[in-house]
This record gives sequence, structure tokens and C-alpha cells, in this order.
Amino acid sequence: MYSCDLYAFGPFSIRFKIRVFTSEIICSMISYHDILQLSWSYMLRSARSERKTLTDIAQQELRQAITRGTYQPGSKLPTEAELCEMLGVSRTVVREALRVLEDDGLVSRRHGIGTFVRNHPILKNLNFNFGITEMIESAGLGPGTSYLTIQGEIADQEKADQLHVSLGTSLITLERVRTADGRPVVYSLDTLTESLFQRADFDPQRLLTESIYNMLQTSLGKVIEYGIARLLPVLAPDHVADKLHLAPNALTLYIVQTDYSIDDEPLVYSREYHLPDAFDFVIWRRGPTRFPGFSSEGVQ
Repeated sequence: MYSCDLYAFGPFSIRFKIRVFTSEIICSMISYHDILQLSWSYMLRSARSERKTLTDIAQQELRQAITRGTYQPGSKLPTEAELCEMLGVSRTVVREALRVLEDDGLVSRRHGIGTFVRNHPILKNLNFNFGITEMIESAGLGPGTSYLTIQGEIADQEKADQLHVSLGTSLITLERVRTADGRPVVYSLDTLTESLFQRADFDPQRLLTESIYNMLQTSLGKVIEYGIARLLPVLAPDHVADKLHLAPNALTLYIVQTDYSIDDEPLVYSREYHLPDAFDFVIWRRGPTRFPGFSSEGVQ
């Protein structure tokens, strides 16, 4: 059970201190046979209810089913025919969705046998843009937040450029320390415009356990279509080292990213300090392409 103290510092500043008193874990064991008897609609939603491509939605539904534990590490996914019926899509869409998940390291496909959830899924495939909450869940760990502040600020040149707003625009920044099974692993700053923030049906408690991507989608209908990121090895500033329980001048992986809607509207400007020993960061790199004068038979 958590106790949450709220403090107000001006109209846009809220501070939470999370104190852990007790922890009760209630396990409900459901047999594989019982799971099969559940309505498929409770496990996966039809991909045809979304506006994105069928492949995007199908792989997203499967990814979320894996990360939330519907399909456990090592377990076999339903057959392609079953997935077609569950998702309401063609076999071509299902195969492409499974290929994406395989590229991201979440599943392995065994010819003639089936598709299985990997025992040790990749924690952070940098080819795919998903939130810290989903990243932690995909490793089979419990996501949490040990520190949260919400504060107002005025856009400086950097934030104005990234969010495509004028200097002096009112902004809201969410400062959080994200945990995996209670261990601090990411210090993050997420900035969005005050006007966008105020349009949301916003409950600060949701930020303790929920991805900001999910909140934007459920509260505003704003879907993150893509993000542009820079990765830098940096020494953790003193306040970051303190919150992540690091030694002074410890090395972290610093990710600076701006997330955009399908209309190329910048929605969130993020700065994240990741513990390099907490995650496996993977980048899928194509090529190199064939050099001039080279053929499959050799050099011409």
C-alpha cells in the first residue's frame, strides 16, 4: 500500500513523496485451459477499430498482451489462423506483425512449430518508440515511480525549438524517477505545453504507474506516431546521481527525444538519464548495401 503526500507550490506545481508501508501481492492462478475459455475479446482488441495501419495495431496489441503477461515468457502464441480471428485481420497482416515483434526480440518463430515469447525479451530496442513503463514491463519487472513533481515553466530557446512554440510560452514539465522492481533506473523530464496539459482529464496519480504516451492517447486522443532521439553518454549531474543512487560523476545514457503526432505536431520533449547496466540497448542496423562492382558471384 502506498501513501502519497501532495504539496502545492503555485498553480502548476505539485509534489509527491511516495512512502512504502506494506506490500501485498495477491496471485490468481489461472490454468492454460481456463485462459482458452476466456472470450478472445478480453485478450486482444480488433485491429479494425483503430485508424493506424492494421499491421501497426496488430503488433501493438500483441506487444501489450506480452508485456502485461497474457502470454508469459516461453509460452506459445495462438496460431496464425487464431490470431487472424482474434484481431480481425488477414494472415498477411498477422505475419507482418509477428515479424516486427521478432525483429524487436520479443518473440521467436520456429518453422513448423509456432511462435513463442522469448524468455529474455530485449528491454530497449531503439528502433521502436515505446514508453519507459512498457520497457520495464517487457522485461518482466514491475514499473513504478519513486519521485514525481509537476511544475510550470516558461519556454526557453531549446524547448521553444523542440515544441515549435514561441519563446515565453507556458509549459508543464513532469519530473520523475522510474523504478523497476523498486530499483531507480531512469530519471526523466517530460515537457509539454500548458494548453495541451490543461485539455487532458488529468489525474496526477496516474503518472505514478502509467505511461505518458497512454495518458495522451486515452485523455486527448493524441497518438505518438514517431519520435526523433539523440543518444549521448554523459556524467550524471549531482541531483540526478542522488535520485538514481549513483556515485558522483557516474556515467549514464542520456536520451533526448521529441515525440510527434501523425500530423507532425510535436507533443512531448523528453530528457532521460538511463542506468547503462539496467538495460540492454539494441539498434537494428541495415546494410551496408553492395558496393559498386560487386555481385553475388563475387567481384566483377
